[in-house]
Amino acid sequence: MEKYFQMKIDKYIEWMPSQTIFRCFIYWIVIGVTFFCSSTTAKAQLNPTFKGYLKNLSGVNFTSDFKDPQWNNIVHNRIESTWKLTTNLQLQADLRARLFTGYTVNNFHEYGTYLASDGGFVDLSRNLIETQRMIFNVQSDRLHLSYELNSLEINVGRQRLNWGKSMVWNPNDLFNNYAYLDFDYEERPGTDAIHVQYSWSFASSIDVGIKLADRYDQAVYAAMLRSNIGTYDVQLIGGKYEDEFVIGGGWSGYLKNAGFKGEMSMFFDDQLKNKYLNASLGADYMLSNGFYLSGEILYNGGYDQDSNEIKGLTDPPKATNLFIAETGYFLNVSNSISPLVNASLGILGSTSESIYIFIPQTSISISEDIDVLILAQLASGSLMKSYTTHTNAVYFRVKLSF
Repeated sequence: MEKYFQMKIDKYIEWMPSQTIFRCFIYWIVIGVTFFCSSTTAKAQLNPTFKGYLKNLSGVNFTSDFKDPQWNNIVHNRIESTWKLTTNLQLQADLRARLFTGYTVNNFHEYGTYLASDGGFVDLSRNLIETQRMIFNVQSDRLHLSYELNSLEINVGRQRLNWGKSMVWNPNDLFNNYAYLDFDYEERPGTDAIHVQYSWSFASSIDVGIKLADRYDQAVYAAMLRSNIGTYDVQLIGGKYEDEFVIGGGWSGYLKNAGFKGEMSMFFDDQLKNKYLNASLGADYMLSNGFYLSGEILYNGGYDQDSNEIKGLTDPPKATNLFIAETGYFLNVSNSISPLVNASLGILGSTSESIYIFIPQTSISISEDIDVLILAQLASGSLMKSYTTHTNAVYFRVKLSF
């Protein structure tokens, strides 16, 4: 089956321009529209909308006994813009600029290369300043054209295809999975893709997505059918994920008074061999006293012990290998101490590996536009200690939205 599709793709590429030319074509089409929209005349006609934020995140890493502090800091400015080109055509262009300083920049010279590595079909990340003391990186993580006509919507460019249902681990997210511990990236990663959606009701639609890549075995081709059954939103997915095929599904709804959701995906090769299942199951419940409880479990059938590193906790994982262990669990309790203060305590761990990460946090709304977050990630267990000596981290963030 895979050889058949490969022949079709190869035949298509024979008359298509080279990948470099095709990539540049997509890039400059979007950039050209962006410059057109930037003109004074276009602004008056298109009435663009802008929003964003400026935040400062300071973090200190410690050893297990809270010694040998390592300080890092990130100043982050994000601008999100929407341009109405015509009645049906819209451009979304978001830019994030981050200034990195501290221990990691000073001591890991390859860190600049890591930050500049975009990972997309089109490279939209650049280090404008890179010294031994600081790195200033600029990246566009949303840059796509959207066309809407009645029940049809088409998106081309860097976007987020949100196919996940669960909170922590998403086996159905074939295009742009995210790492839960990367708490400072609220918007979550995007991907260079073509996405078509046709809806025939509020909860029913069919989606087709294609993630662009340099090679056939790096691309993703998938479809999803969404519908509603009783009190549940359900979905079925199927397609090709890089060099494997995948089928799966997910749901979200209520079991009596508790929220109940889950996802599962089965991956296999074209010979129906090497099959494995990734699945997550979660629930949440609000107590009468205002405490909010949530939990989730994971079976990570694609777990590969040889390929796992600690960065798998904070970097976007592959849909085939969602965690640094074969199993995972997450438990969390939160409460609004006042209308302006919220506190929570979570624990992320595994039953198959020795890893425990406690996550206490407090968020404070200073004003309508200013928020403060105090958060810690306190890790223990032999698996964590085999990766790093600095298993504990404490963060302080101030965010100004505009």
